[in-house]
Amino acid sequence: MTVKHLHQPLISLRNITRDVKIDSKQGNVKRLLKCLNWELYKGQRVGVLAKSMQEAHAFLDCAAGVSKPQKGHVSIQANVSWPLGSKGGLFSSLSGRQNARLLQGIYGHGSQLQSDLNLIERLADLREGYFEKPLKSYDKEMRARFYLAVSLIFDFDVYVIPQHIALKSNNTSEKFIRLQKALKDRTFGKSVLMTNSDFRFVEQFCDEGLVLDQGSIAYSGSFSECRAWYETNISKTPEEDVNLELDSEEDVSTTELNSDNLDDEMW
Repeated sequence: MTVKHLHQPLISLRNITRDVKIDSKQGNVKRLLKCLNWELYKGQRVGVLAKSMQEAHAFLDCAAGVSKPQKGHVSIQANVSWPLGSKGGLFSSLSGRQNARLLQGIYGHGSQLQSDLNLIERLADLREGYFEKPLKSYDKEMRARFYLAVSLIFDFDVYVIPQHIALKSNNTSEKFIRLQKALKDRTFGKSVLMTNSDFRFVEQFCDEGLVLDQGSIAYSGSFSECRAWYETNISKTPEEDVNLELDSEEDVSTTELNSDNLDDEMW
């Protein structure tokens, strides 16, 4: 069944082709997206299923506007988040508080400065005194929680949620439950574009889906339909890149892969 939309799309991808560098010395590249067309409308909550997390993250990065495709055009007619939990525009030499104040000044409201800073510190659950220390002194787990906490403070029309936030459906730790609730509260009633290898987690946020395969959209529909199609038609064995991320701060024409992924132990 084709759904007709009365309004213009919030995000539109037209004939997108996206490559990533896989060998910086020899200049070899891998094609992650090819001639891809897609639109996101107000209120849609779409989960992206893919055997390759490289492809899924390339799709999310292009949709969020943080990576430019080699070919094609991306149109964004909304206030779209950066991929939640990403480093984004944070500076490792500045303290957690200084970074939080910087982003709050750009995306937040002046009257909420102190309450936003307090909430970021509480959600990040940093060790005592670390909110005043530079990010480069944080361990990987603290950095990950801080990046996600900062992302959850601001109000966007569309929330882009990648795999590397490392939240899982079977985690019952207090830190996880607090961040999961904050994520649900912040994205309630908003458009969502999300990927995660834990499909049960995605189901908590998305009622629609699409399946990426070999750089193209192979199937789309309800999330339950997409999951069934994926499990029937695509191998369950993950590719080697399942935990790799696209680092959007690299050169936009060919993005290096970053294997410094996150795990559940931080929660």
